[in-house]
Amino acid sequence: MQIIWVSSPVGHIRKINLSYRHLLIGSCLLVFALILAGAGLQYFGFRMAIEYDPQLAKQLGNLHSPVEIENLNAVYQLKLLELNERIVENNQKLRQLEVLSQKLEQLATPSALKGLGPKQNSIGGKFIPLNLVDAESNPRPLKLFSNISTLMHLQDERTNALIAQNSNFLEWLESKPTGIPIQNSSSISSDYGPRIDPFNQRESFHSGLDFQSPNGTPITVTANGRVLKANWDSNYGKLLIIDHGDGYLSRYAHAQDIYVHEGDIVKRNQVVATVGTSGRSTGPHLHYEIVKNGEVINPKEMLIGLSNR
Repeated sequence: MQIIWVSSPVGHIRKINLSYRHLLIGSCLLVFALILAGAGLQYFGFRMAIEYDPQLAKQLGNLHSPVEIENLNAVYQLKLLELNERIVENNQKLRQLEVLSQKLEQLATPSALKGLGPKQNSIGGKFIPLNLVDAESNPRPLKLFSNISTLMHLQDERTNALIAQNSNFLEWLESKPTGIPIQNSSSISSDYGPRIDPFNQRESFHSGLDFQSPNGTPITVTANGRVLKANWDSNYGKLLIIDHGDGYLSRYAHAQDIYVHEGDIVKRNQVVATVGTSGRSTGPHLHYEIVKNGEVINPKEMLIGLSNR
């Protein structure tokens, strides 16, 4: 491209040659100059707006004075501190819940199961206290929020661990024969241990508890398990044996009717039979035994709620 410049009607004629490269560079310089001019106008415009109309400047630029920012930080800090206090209170309540849970486990656990229970996760290490939110050491809301987020995460972990622990203990306890096999009113007519045999009047050993109840009284299984046997025995009469796992069995003898079969899965408090007088028996009653690792044990060490029988 060629530009001809005439200085006057009779003056000199000048020619300027412009290439596409020159035009491109010139266009870029022009755009850059316009951007600088716009930025300058915006800057000086906001400066003038702040000086003559601060409210207008805030609306246009979402600006806050140092005092307002400090006030906002104070509000955020106060809210976060209040949230931290609530977290601390919740931690105290969780601790109380843990103590109550431990007491409940002690009361609900029969003597034969003391010291046993589901395995807990093995943890340890040096105690290093976590610094709670401190307005002086953590003046910024972001730092406060970080500390509180950590506390909330730890609290959630503690809560979930407590729920899991109680659930595992309850599941473990429900699988052990700790229930009462006769829910209706009954009395224990013969205890576990030495006694005089009712048939030959000789000294003998009684391997269970006899719950005296009328014929047809429902018999409930004392823990979750699987039916190992449901058949006839010359001494026990109609006999039901439940396998509860971990080496525990429960036996229900002298039944009138048995409602389950070998291999059935049964649940705690499920009616599985009725009281009768079958086999070697002098009258209607339930002979109840608990076997642990092949050896009979005193059912009173396992059953909960026998104090009024």
